[in-house]
Amino acid sequence: MSTKEMAYSIIDQLGEEELQGFITLFRRLYPPKENLENGKQEHDEMAERRAAFERMKNACRYIPDLDEKQELAEYREEKYGNESAD
Repeated sequence: MSTKEMAYSIIDQLGEEELQGFITLFRRLYPPKENLENGKQEHDEMAERRAAFERMKNACRYIPDLDEKQELAEYREEKYGNESAD
């Protein structure tokens, strides 16, 4: 059995939705030659998204665990003085 015959037999076994998914995946891996410019745009968009994600990751910083009850008590002390409303 030739390679093309094996490919045809596999494709024949796929349902309509699976075949659409296969075509989408295959076109991402091997874009048609007339769509190379479009593929470049998609690549540029993906690179832009990755760069944005990296900027977002770098913007994240460590936030220490807070004791909410202590924070609330300190805030009440600041705002109301010694009149704690527990």
